[in-house]
Amino acid sequence: MSGKHHQEDKLMMAYYKAVDFFEKNKKHIYTALTILVVVVAGIILLVNKRTANNELAAVEIEKIKPVYVANNFKQAIEGDSLGNSKGLLYIVNEYGSTENGELAKFMLANSYYSLRDFDNAEKYYKDYSGSNKLINVSVLAGLAGVYEAKGNYNEAAKQFLKASVADKENPFVDQYLFYAARSFYKAGDFKASKELFDELKKDYPKSKYIAESDRYKAGMKN
Repeated sequence: MSGKHHQEDKLMMAYYKAVDFFEKNKKHIYTALTILVVVVAGIILLVNKRTANNELAAVEIEKIKPVYVANNFKQAIEGDSLGNSKGLLYIVNEYGSTENGELAKFMLANSYYSLRDFDNAEKYYKDYSGSNKLINVSVLAGLAGVYEAKGNYNEAAKQFLKASVADKENPFVDQYLFYAARSFYKAGDFKASKELFDELKKDYPKSKYIAESDRYKAGMKN
């Protein structure tokens, strides 16, 4: 019995200590709880707002997609004059931090690239931070295309090479590998170029780029 009473005494002592601590510190405790509630509420509001913005971005992308697919890139960027579709630039400015906003950013970069506005294309390719693996690889290739168009072949080769190894399941790996080798060739780095052409032939013997690779390699011997 004495053991039981001793245990009960310990529990009561702990209880009174807790009550005493609360009474002495309740002002700070209430403040901390209030801050916690405000923070949690803020997080919930932020998540809800981001979800809503992501859905709004998806709606706007669906409106502009037919224009983009039809290669009417100027209108895809700016939207139509009636305001029925806002355009990719608007979507990126309003919802760029959402996943669908990131998709719009990629489409915007592609549109600028197609219009040969390489500075803006580079800006939005670099700004892309979405989670879609296929688009991530395409962004690397798009950025490489920008550098190639600007005559920066060495940097283009590096970006194409990154695209070729970023996702080995990507259906365009052999194409990116060929473009990397070709860019190194144009940069005058024939050693790196030959190594990649050889790698292409070894790893992708049925690639449609083999014949053209062989022509570049033959040119190195002349």
